[in-house]
Amino acid sequence: MSVLLTGPNGKVMMAAPGRPMLLGPLEGGTSTRTVTSLSSIAGLAGWWDAGVAGGVLDPTGTPLTAFGAVAGGVADKSSVGSTLAVWHAATTGTAHPVATPRLNGLLGGLGLNMVIPPNLPASGQQLPLMDPDQGLLSAAMPLGSASAWTIFLVWSRPNWRQVNAAASTLLSIGGTPVLAADNATGTGRLVLFPGGQQTVLTSSLTRRHSHAVILRNTPGVGVDVWLDQTQLAAAAPNPLAASLSAPLLFLHNGAGNGGAECWFHEAAVWNNALFATGISGLLSYESRWTLGPRKGIQILVTGQSNSGNALNDGAWHLLAQGVAWHLGALGFGVVGNYGSPPAATCIHGEGLYPVPAFGFSGSFLNDPNDSSAPSTWGLGADGLAVQTWLQSDTAAADAADIAVILWPWSENDSTRQYSEKATYEAAARHFLALERGMLSRSAASLPQVWWSAIPFAYGANDSGMQMQREVVADMAADSTQNVTVVLPQTADSLPRSVGGSALVYDPTTGIWSGGDSMHRDIPDNRRFGMLAAPLVARAILAAEGGDTIAAIPAGVPTQGGPVATHVYRQSNTTLVVTVQHDCGTDLIVPATQAATGLGWTVIDGGSVASPARVVTATACTRLNATQLQITLAQSLIYPSASCRLFYPYGTTTIGRGNAVTDNLASVAPPAGWNIAADLGPGWSLNMPVHIPMATASGVVLSDTP
Repeated sequence: MSVLLTGPNGKVMMAAPGRPMLLGPLEGGTSTRTVTSLSSIAGLAGWWDAGVAGGVLDPTGTPLTAFGAVAGGVADKSSVGSTLAVWHAATTGTAHPVATPRLNGLLGGLGLNMVIPPNLPASGQQLPLMDPDQGLLSAAMPLGSASAWTIFLVWSRPNWRQVNAAASTLLSIGGTPVLAADNATGTGRLVLFPGGQQTVLTSSLTRRHSHAVILRNTPGVGVDVWLDQTQLAAAAPNPLAASLSAPLLFLHNGAGNGGAECWFHEAAVWNNALFATGISGLLSYESRWTLGPRKGIQILVTGQSNSGNALNDGAWHLLAQGVAWHLGALGFGVVGNYGSPPAATCIHGEGLYPVPAFGFSGSFLNDPNDSSAPSTWGLGADGLAVQTWLQSDTAAADAADIAVILWPWSENDSTRQYSEKATYEAAARHFLALERGMLSRSAASLPQVWWSAIPFAYGANDSGMQMQREVVADMAADSTQNVTVVLPQTADSLPRSVGGSALVYDPTTGIWSGGDSMHRDIPDNRRFGMLAAPLVARAILAAEGGDTIAAIPAGVPTQGGPVATHVYRQSNTTLVVTVQHDCGTDLIVPATQAATGLGWTVIDGGSVASPARVVTATACTRLNATQLQITLAQSLIYPSASCRLFYPYGTTTIGRGNAVTDNLASVAPPAGWNIAADLGPGWSLNMPVHIPMATASGVVLSDTP
């Protein structure tokens, strides 16, 4: 067998007379190889990688050092050095795309979500809401049908196209679409050269997906196509002009609002038709991306006015954004509505069932007042409203994406008598089962997350508050319920500032006045959403509801902040509290009302339901990284075994900026898990100290250190 080596001009290449020379790598055969850099595949004419921040350029052409910044293009990693430029059909009113992190595992991409929480999407819109007039443009390339070429593209679609249902053009050149994806419910085609000579590559694209495609054109033969490791077409017709040199447009068809509404991840072009080994290497390189159907994380929120207020405040959309970040999820949103029957999930002034003592009608469950077991009660008007919203007013695809049920719910139910605990707990378990049933989901597949009851001073019922907190703790302790407490400390919040009663607050002292004491303020609601995100993400992941990230590392909160685990009665007026850190390493006692001991309370004898004495604190001092000293206003008189420390007890409001916290905001996060760097400095939060939620009934004092 003889081998004839030729150069680009077709002449035989000789190192010396009669001695052939190899001009470049000889490709062929069917052997596989592992490729970590596309530069190793000969003929590379352009390579652009937005999966890492450094591959993206700012509008001045400078490489980015971190995600979250606006972009002007994507750097060319090939030797050609031709930047992929941001492109819009419109000439005015356009915005730069943003280098966005964790769209596919720890890898990111380029695009523009036009609604960032706490801003809210309009009715019917899903997040991310992508810019409909955004693409990326290469320099002119010889890509006619008579030229040999190979194109590689990785993209993600987070939702159906939301401006209209037209196909998403993924590649176009000279006004001709090369590759397009159908964009309406019930269709899922990926089409090569849409039109009279089109080839349907697949009909199984999902609403949300990440895919890698390889197009290889061989002159006189046609186009071969691979999608995610599988060849879908061989020698497909190529209707392009034989000689065509024009810029390649990614994720846009060239017309107004013709953007694909997808994320751009990576692309490359070769000025040859790659041989089998080149294709094999490229297919192996694709493994850096998680390819195939993707998930959207929807959070179903149910409750009363504080649930609804926080929904309107954007708090739960912030939560969904943080959860999606932790799970590497492609889409996120909230399923819920603050309103009234016949269709709503958050309904003001309604307990789980009626509270006759205060005239609260409450009808999520219908109590027939015949002494029947709560497990037999049917849905009341409010419960039916939740069912209607989920089954009639929520798109089936969005309902299928619900990954967790959020209950920021406690208000009216906190006014009940402590003696009602068994009935209330049975009712809560029953309604949770019914709500999961509305979605045809099991407890194992659909976790529920709850908060420890916010201060609700209506009726000044401290024991009722504690009853409600204990029910939450009891359900969380029962593994069959799949319930997690994701906000164990909520008293570190302020009354809501409303027009008729404006909140007056001095952050330097922590002192406040005014406001609506039954509702939480906007900044606190939003902080609750951000604080809960890692714990909600862990709950979803444990129920196999994650996306491209399979595990959340140590160093990301697991219990909602530092927990008081031991209380030493140093004297009758001095306690030493030892905490177990979550992810922080130190304790911070702000020089506000926190230093006066606000919130620390001891039940001195008696029971949680009926305390003999309630003793508050006058000072709180940091002793060391894990211990606090609490000074009490009165001497304790009962034995330590009959005394319990709370933080807080009952309806006490600690207030924003007055809680003892850890120092999590200043602790270096695990590599790749700096949420504040990716989503903004508002996500840099210290976590508040709380009492263990195992019983929610305080920590018994000890006479030993």
